[in-house]
Order: sequence, then structure tokens, then C-alpha cells
Amino acid sequence: MTGSIKFIRNLREMYGQAKIPRQRIPLSQKTKKWREGCVEAYIDLSKFGVSERRSYLKSLYDYYNGVIDEQDYRYVLKPYGKTRQNFPSKLRNYPIIKPIIDLLLGEKAKRPLNYSVTVKNGDSISLKEQEKNDVLLKLASDMFLRNLAPEDMQDGEPPQPPKQLMEEFDRSYVDRRAIKGQAAMNYIMQNEEMKHKFSKGFFHYLVTGEVYSHKGVVRNEPFYEVLNPLDIDYDKDPDLEFVEDGDWAMTRKYAHASTVIDIFGEYLTDEQILELENPQQASADSYLLYRSEANGSDENIYRNRLVECITVYWKSRKRIGFLQYPDPITGSPEEMVVEEGFRLPREMREMGAKVRYEWVNEVWEGTRIDGRFYVNINPLSNQRTSLDNPSRCKLPINGRKYSDINSDNISLVSLGIPFQLNYNIFKYRMELAIARSKDIIAQFDINMIPKKWDMDKFMYFVEGTGIAWVDYNKEGIQLSPQHQSVLDMSIKTIAQYLQLLESIQLEWEKISGVNRQRQGGIGPYEGKAASQQAIVQSSHITEDLFRKFARFEQRELQGLLDYSKEAWVNGKKGMYVMPDNTIEMLDIDSIQYMESEYGVFVSDAGRDQDKLEQARALGQSMVQNGVPASAVLDMFDTENYAGLKAKIEKAEKAQKELQLAQERAKKEQLDKQQQLQQQQMEMDRVEKDKDRQVEIEKALIAAESRDSNNKLELDMEKMMRDFEIKEKEIQLKEEALRKEGDTIPNGV
Repeated sequence: MTGSIKFIRNLREMYGQAKIPRQRIPLSQKTKKWREGCVEAYIDLSKFGVSERRSYLKSLYDYYNGVIDEQDYRYVLKPYGKTRQNFPSKLRNYPIIKPIIDLLLGEKAKRPLNYSVTVKNGDSISLKEQEKNDVLLKLASDMFLRNLAPEDMQDGEPPQPPKQLMEEFDRSYVDRRAIKGQAAMNYIMQNEEMKHKFSKGFFHYLVTGEVYSHKGVVRNEPFYEVLNPLDIDYDKDPDLEFVEDGDWAMTRKYAHASTVIDIFGEYLTDEQILELENPQQASADSYLLYRSEANGSDENIYRNRLVECITVYWKSRKRIGFLQYPDPITGSPEEMVVEEGFRLPREMREMGAKVRYEWVNEVWEGTRIDGRFYVNINPLSNQRTSLDNPSRCKLPINGRKYSDINSDNISLVSLGIPFQLNYNIFKYRMELAIARSKDIIAQFDINMIPKKWDMDKFMYFVEGTGIAWVDYNKEGIQLSPQHQSVLDMSIKTIAQYLQLLESIQLEWEKISGVNRQRQGGIGPYEGKAASQQAIVQSSHITEDLFRKFARFEQRELQGLLDYSKEAWVNGKKGMYVMPDNTIEMLDIDSIQYMESEYGVFVSDAGRDQDKLEQARALGQSMVQNGVPASAVLDMFDTENYAGLKAKIEKAEKAQKELQLAQERAKKEQLDKQQQLQQQQMEMDRVEKDKDRQVEIEKALIAAESRDSNNKLELDMEKMMRDFEIKEKEIQLKEEALRKEGDTIPNGV
């Protein structure tokens, strides 16, 4: 321990100790000199441009892009300290890291980003209970009116039972403020192209194991940008996970004078703008056209006109007061926050009011341009604070590392570097072996070439015809067939190199978690179940990458929503397009939006993706069961499981309503058929009555011809009157049946 302390002291004496100015001082003492001193102290503390971290991170991008660094292969190319020239092989890069990174980037692009906004205000429960009471009162009113005038309420749907209504209310209740927050988050996601920027950040996360961002408010709109990990430095507590909770952070960017004027023009004087035409902090490391040549020079470097801009964010201290006073009407104690220098009025002092002061954190910002101009050194205009703890504030720079707990950070590319180096070396040695391999060749005595032939003609016949013509009768030369032999110059190690290359690739796939089955490579003897199991096991290894980055995404969405409350202090109206091409409107009330404290929750993307695929697989069965194809296709436009579930429920409800309508139509058709059958039976009975009347008439005529006495005449008169009455009844029934037949539609 004593040796470590001495080592740190020696480093401080060698490089100097950056002295941070005191932060717990009143605002009146934070002069121009103090502000510029803070910016310069944090820049000295960072030591930009000379740190090994920046060079190491840049090398990771080179490994991903396949840039060869000969220092990594020095022991191969210069085994005895000297470079070998004119070798039949050249060291090249054969990428095995890049395909793995690209596959994970593609999977990230297809993963859903499901987020939901909730309200964390303390009055959320009270508002929910109040709305529940309103729903119950409306239900009681509807039931009272239905009992009071039942004949007027027969056409409407009967009210739900109170228990069922309360269950549905608890299941579907959403705070109106949460709905506004969700709409605001959707608008920001579309306006800032968040999904594309998250994919860019995920690329940095895979390559370097680090991801950083900058967010804030510009021109009353929240903005978001992904930063280059090479130009970020910060300091935080060892137990903190995210940079925004740290003590300070800074960014360094190189830009032309025109860009600097666009951003900081309002803070620069005319003389400073003129001096930016000749920047003094030029850096070859920042120049895009600069390339390291063998002699270390490049004529394009003299075109470098980029200006260095370093922006520092740090947590200073400020003094605020808590004014405690009794309410003038109710007399209950109230409290409000006042700024430093607040003077208590005499009237409030007489009422018993008093002020209690505390020192709290406050984020400051400042920019140094070209190493000589200091601009905009002020408290950050948009402070992200907490309603519960005024001292809790967050930096506008956020980021995280993949695995830096009690050790140096690693990344997926850094894990693959040893495998990439070995793979290139074995490829290089295999190429040398192939160059040395000459197959099986025959040895001939040069005196076997016939007279008047040259070497080219002899080799032509050997290679073209496979025949070596020999002249055994040369003068003074004794030749025999024994002067011929066979030489095997083939290299047996080529097959071994191939096995080594395959073993390196398999080991790298095992470490990275992306096996060949996940890349689409299926063996000839592998079944479907075995391939799927291999893909599932592979996804378990890489899921930690996605999980940690999803946690970072949640923090970013939370920060943007917090900044939007300050950006839209005067309200916001707008329009945006959802992923399913539906147009949504945004209408934010400034007072209600400002007083809401939102929380953003990001669900498990891996689990949601599995549920999403399983739900989409139900589309074929839904079409077979009668669901319209247009409704099924509409589900494929949904990128989250909750939205897909809602659309499936909507399609099921529409299908159920269609079935009920079909059942009602079928029932109506059966009722009409029964009515027709009854009418037909009635008409048959009438026809039978007519036949009986005809028989009666025949009997009367026969009786009239046989009997002529008075009694018979009296009977005949009575029978005639009965006949007339019966005939009128039949006519009335026929008319009634005819009217009923006119009311039945044709074709039934």
C-alpha cells in the first residue's frame, strides 16, 4: 500500500496536479477567472490527446475494419530481426470478427424497442380513485333511468354489472398524463430518429465496449446525438453504472471555422472569428485525409484547418433556500424553494415565515475553442433535477461500459483479436506452404534432351503430350533409363493448416456466442431440432450484450422525456407518423405536462421478440378460421407485442360480431320460413272449408228437388242464411291472408 501511494505521488510531481477551483462559493464570487480556471483544470485533468486509451480504442476500429498493424506480426515477419523480401506470400487480413459484429447489428435492427410511460406523481392513486368513483356514479345513474322509464331504454345495451365494470376499469385504466407522456415519447422517437441512433451507438458498444451520448434542448426542441468514444472523458464513482451520474464529463470535437461560428457565433467577438481562420490547435490525429506513410508524412496534412472545441460539464455547488410559511387561508404550513440572495419580506416575517438554506449540486458547462477562447461558461440552462431531492442532478453526457467491474473494460472485438491474429498468421503460413508445394515431379538428366532441341521444346512435349522424347545415341554420352527418378515435392501440412483454421474459427464462435447455425450454416447431418437448439443456446450468450444496452436505452428515453418538459414549457402541437403508417397528433398542455413526473420502462426485447414471432405465426390459422387477410396483414406492421395483441383482440372482436350477425340473420330466416308454413296451412284449411260448403250446396239442391212442403222450405231458408254467413267468413280470411302475403319480401 505504501509503495502505491509513493507511486501516485511521484506521478503527480512529474505531470503536475490539476487543481480544481473551489465549487462551494456564492454565485457572486464565480467570476470570469474562476470559470475559465474550472474549464482549464478539468481539461488538464483529462490529458486529452496523450492518453493510451484513445489509441487503444482506435485500434479496435482498425481490427473491425481489417487494417493490418505490422507490429502485431513482427515476430512472424521479422523472426530474426530482419525483413525478408520477395517472399511468395503476403500477410493479409481474413476477417472473422466483422461477420460476427455485423450479424449482431442486424439482429439489433430487427429487435423491437418496446417502451411505456407511466406517471410517478404522488397524486396518481387519488386521481385513479376519483375516476373510479365517477364511473360508478355514471353506472348508478344509467341503472336508475332504466328502471324509471324501461320502455324508453329498451333499444340501448344493458349496463354492465358493477363488479365486471370495476374489473375492466382496473385492467384498462391509464392516467391521462401518461397518455400525453407516451404521445410525447412517440413524437421524440420519430423526430430524432432514435432507432437509427441507437443502432449507431450499439455499433460503438460492440467494437469498443463503450457507448456515449449527448442530449439536451436546442431552440425549444429536445435533441439527441451519439458521441464518438475516442473523444469522451469523464470521472464517476466506481459503483456508478452510468456517466450521467458522475462528477464531470467532457467532449472534444474538431470542426471547421464555419461550423464553429454556426454553433458558438453568438458568444464570439469579431476578432475571435477572424483568428479562427488560422487555428493553432491543429492535430494530425483528427484530420480525415491524413494517412500514416512509411516516412511519416503526407502532403494533405497541410490542408488541415480543423478547430479544436472542448466542452466541459461538471457539478458545482449553489446555495438555495427553503421558505417555510403558513397558508394565509387555511393556516397549514407550506414550503417553496427560493434562490440565493432571497430577502424575506416584513409581512411574511410577521406571519412567522423563515428561510432554511442548503448547498446543492448544479451542473455547469463551458467550452474552450482552439485552446484560447472560452465561451458560454454558465450553469446549464436545462437542469435535470428530482422533485424529491433538489441536490440530485444529471450530466447531459451519458454512457456506460460493457464490463469494467474491478477490471479493465473489454469488448467483443477485443475478445476476438487473438483469434484474428492467429487466423491471419496460419493463413499466411498456409499460403507459404502452397507456394512451396510442387506436387509429384519427375527428374530427368539434362543430357536426355534430343539433339537440335532446346529446353522449351522438350518441356512442350512433356506437358502437352505426356511423353518425354529421349535420344540415347548421342556421341560421347552414355545414357540409360536409370537416369530417371520421381521426386515428391508436395507439402503434407496444408491439410493440417486447414484443420487449425477451422478450430480457430470454431473457438472464436464459441467465445462470441455466434455459432455457424446462427449465421445460417447448417451441417449436412444436422436435424431441425438440433439446429434450433444450437441457435437458442447461442442467443443465451449474447443476450447479456442486448440486456445491458437496453438498460442504457431506457436511461436515454427517460432523459429525453425530462428535457422535453423544459423544451415545451409553452406547450407543443405537432404531428408524427407511427411505424404502421398511421398519423398521430400531439397536443401538449404546458402546465399539466410540466407538473408530471414520468417514468420510462423498456421491456425485455429478447422475450418480446419471441412472443412477437409466435403471435405472428398464428396468422395462417386465423385466415383459415375466417379472419380477413387484410386484418392479418395489418398485424405484420406492428413492431411490439402489446400492439400486436391489441390488433388480434380487435380482429377477434370483429369476427365475433360477424358470427353474431350471421346467427341473427339465420334466425330471422327460420322465423320467416315458419311464418310462411303457417300461412300455407291456414290457406289449406280455408280451401277445405270451401269444399265442405260446395257439398252443402249440393245437398240443399237435392233436398229442394225432393221435398216441397213448408217445413222443408223453412229449413232451406235457415241453411241458406248459414251458408251466406260462412261464405262471408271465408272471404274475410282470404283478404287477411292476402295482406299478410304482401308484407313478406320476395324470394324468402
